[in-house]
Amino acid sequence: MTPLFHNVINIIFPILMIAFLGYLLALFKQKLDIKMISKLMSHIGYPALILAHMLGRDVQINQLLTMMFAALLMFILFALLVYLFLLATKQSIPTYFSCLSVNNTGNIGIPICALAFGHDGILFGITFVIIGMLFMFIVTPAVTSGQWKLKEALLSPSVYSVILAICIIYFKIQLPAPITSSLHILGGMPIPLMLLTLGYSLAQIKLTNIKIGLLFSLAHFIMGAVIALFLSHLFDFNGNMRGVLILQCIMPAAVNTYLWISIFRPQDAPQVSSIIFISTILSIVILPLALTYWI
Repeated sequence: MTPLFHNVINIIFPILMIAFLGYLLALFKQKLDIKMISKLMSHIGYPALILAHMLGRDVQINQLLTMMFAALLMFILFALLVYLFLLATKQSIPTYFSCLSVNNTGNIGIPICALAFGHDGILFGITFVIIGMLFMFIVTPAVTSGQWKLKEALLSPSVYSVILAICIIYFKIQLPAPITSSLHILGGMPIPLMLLTLGYSLAQIKLTNIKIGLLFSLAHFIMGAVIALFLSHLFDFNGNMRGVLILQCIMPAAVNTYLWISIFRPQDAPQVSSIIFISTILSIVILPLALTYWI
């Protein structure tokens, strides 16, 4: 048990440390252009990360597509359970749907999957990020405000980098070494930037309604655990694929969902920010327990 506990600490501690650095930047009022970093990651970092881990390696396309389908089912099941949960508790669906139905598969999910499962962790974990991006721009804005952002999702370079990588692998195209080396260098950029922006963003969130934040955060993790159990049995995953699936299902609420609330429903921002903040803090306990006793 002790070596296993040490391995879990080795996975979680670097993530907390880098996120804390981002928190300190905000605490000491240092400027960090979140929008610019987000564009940098979405247009360069994520595509490079995807291509770097798909090209020049033994990638099973069937496994990748299966995991992508599992990710799609995860978001669909989350949306369904959250919708039923909000109906049962008589809470506002436009207010709480986005933060409860979208996991933080990027800022927290990718670093943890990478440290826990290496190359496979990034390769399989990134499928959840891609599906999550589509979900974030197609479903959640429509529920929150009635506005659709399909164009932004369809123009995302990350989506096309997956398509490009699959075509290169299928047709067995060999890229020049300088290109693959450049992709590996650029692919090392997103993970630390994601963690810095996570900590910086959390420092901007005001914690107000603790009761709602705690209850809804626990509901979010319970729904994620149920979905993880169901999908892991449905697809009969094992090894790293099973581990990545479970981790991404029990990730905390995505920080990015705060964007839609702050734009379209600013009066509800305090309640939503409490859910995001508290679920992120709870993940410090829940994820190590999952890594130790479940995965």
